[in-house]
Amino acid sequence: MLHEFISAHHGTMVVQYFYHAATQQRKNGQERLPDETEFRYPGPKPRSKEAAILMLADASESSVRSMPDPTPTRIENQVHKMVTARLADGQLEDCDLTLHQVHLIEESLVKSLYGFYHARIAYPKPIEADGDKPVEGGQG
Repeated sequence: MLHEFISAHHGTMVVQYFYHAATQQRKNGQERLPDETEFRYPGPKPRSKEAAILMLADASESSVRSMPDPTPTRIENQVHKMVTARLADGQLEDCDLTLHQVHLIEESLVKSLYGFYHARIAYPKPIEADGDKPVEGGQG
């Protein structure tokens, strides 16, 4: 199963970063636009529910991690974008996930990622007993 996870967690998705860069280069040079198939992962698409969940989790986590200000709304929108893109590209068509299950996975990813990336308040450093200066290594 581990081998399937490794080979299928990107499915046959387009490597957007490199495809976009090639598209920009070609537009500037007036050459033909690149063929999208040249920029796809070799696959296979996930065949098990577990591999599909890994695909969705990996894409969602990496995209949220790169966000400058991951608010709850932004996290929810980004996860939805990642899930929708994989559905639209047919990446989940070889596994047995229902749309209801995909929706539940999406909700779970949003909750987990928000819990992981939410901002914490900065706690003030405790004051020494004599009231002079903050104690190093205080609660935080």
